[in-house]
Amino acid sequence: MIRTIDLSAFAFKDRNDPATTQGQSDRLAAARSLVDACHSLGFVKITGHGLSDGEVDEAFGWLKRLFDLPTEEKMKAPHPPGPMPHRGYSGIGREKVYHLDDVKKLETETGGNGNVSDELRKISDFKESYEIGSEHDDQQQNIWLPDDVLDGFRTYFSALYERLDEVADMILDAIGVGLGLDEEAHAALMALHSNRHCQLRLLHYPAIEKDMSDSVFARLPAHNDWGTFTLLFQDSNGGLELMDPKTKEFIHATPEKGALVLNIGDMLQRFTNDYFISALHRVSVPGPDVIRDKGVPARYSIPYFIGPKPSHTIASLPQFVTADSPAKYEPVRFDEYGALISKYQYADGEKEKEN
Repeated sequence: MIRTIDLSAFAFKDRNDPATTQGQSDRLAAARSLVDACHSLGFVKITGHGLSDGEVDEAFGWLKRLFDLPTEEKMKAPHPPGPMPHRGYSGIGREKVYHLDDVKKLETETGGNGNVSDELRKISDFKESYEIGSEHDDQQQNIWLPDDVLDGFRTYFSALYERLDEVADMILDAIGVGLGLDEEAHAALMALHSNRHCQLRLLHYPAIEKDMSDSVFARLPAHNDWGTFTLLFQDSNGGLELMDPKTKEFIHATPEKGALVLNIGDMLQRFTNDYFISALHRVSVPGPDVIRDKGVPARYSIPYFIGPKPSHTIASLPQFVTADSPAKYEPVRFDEYGALISKYQYADGEKEKEN
């Protein structure tokens, strides 16, 4: 079962003054509960994050307006060939999400000579997406729809990005407190994430109609996120599942009004030398009998991916490396790790490199 943790002691400092004894006690209790939940499962639901239900509902209203546009209109902000820059609109089936172990297996089986990308795409991902980053990111500049296509889109989602950046900082602060990091280590962890190299993703999983029961596709295959952690708002239709690291069985992340979902990513697993485990998760598709009987409704979600500075070398924090628990990972630059993970994400990028 996924626990729900209230972080209002961090989000509403006007009501929970951290300078007071009670405020400090409330913050420490919330932070420890958050860390304990993440340590146990790699997933947690968070309330008291600072966003009202009205703000979240407004965001989903914009999502529906975006994805209801004709394809030719959405394609006025196309995602470029290849995985980087990861910005703009990707149509159904264009991006492929996968687990790194699947790629390594295919590369070994083909001796590096086979078309790994085609093999991965034998089952396509039935989704469309729109990627947004910081307006201050010179390395990956945003690709926006023209104002005459969806007036106010850029203004709204630029502001939402900044709002979620504040929420992410608050949660990262709580994680540092809950881990008991000393002042220097806590400040270093916050500084690694201070340049806003995060990503806001808008996702639409179209409805699966009854007559599609014999088709073979996925919504989002099982995978790990390769950043620090991910925040997710999902609509009421659900479908998100995570693997319990103890039982190795997938469990439902049932939508809860007012709660966001946090899942641990690869970088936080490395930072903590496996104290936190990167959470394997997927968006499932029911079996053909269910689809044939009643179909599957559309699903919308808003993930916000938090990661360190691309050029930073990631290594385990000193407090997690001991004689009894030596470092499990070699240091790695975040951008190089990301390039390895996303190598086959966009097939047209691979073809462009070959030409």
